[in-house]
Amino acid sequence: MTANEDLMLRVVEAFPELRPLLTEHLDDQEGELLPYLLMADIERWSETQVTGNAHRISELMTWFENAFSAGGEEIKDLIGVGFVEMLPHTPEGDPILRLLGPELREVASDMGLFTPAERN
Repeated sequence: MTANEDLMLRVVEAFPELRPLLTEHLDDQEGELLPYLLMADIERWSETQVTGNAHRISELMTWFENAFSAGGEEIKDLIGVGFVEMLPHTPEGDPILRLLGPELREVASDMGLFTPAERN
């Protein structure tokens, strides 16, 4: 199992509400876990949940921040490209962008997701 596959299984374990996404993903991919595709599904799911469940999405962003901080390049790339890069630019992405921790906020800033005045 790769580090990225392990990360995806750990996030689903920590956030059981993501299990249906994993199940659908595995069904669609004939049992193969493709971390970047699943991460994009989690990003889209987060967008749909943030308005009514901001606290839980905040917990997910903290989980990703911690995994990013502790992870190697493979994990950083998965979270940065697979999740953060998929977020909408400000102002559409603001509900999630404002929940990012400092390292992921820097990734989002480097990707140009904020207007110049909002980068800090």
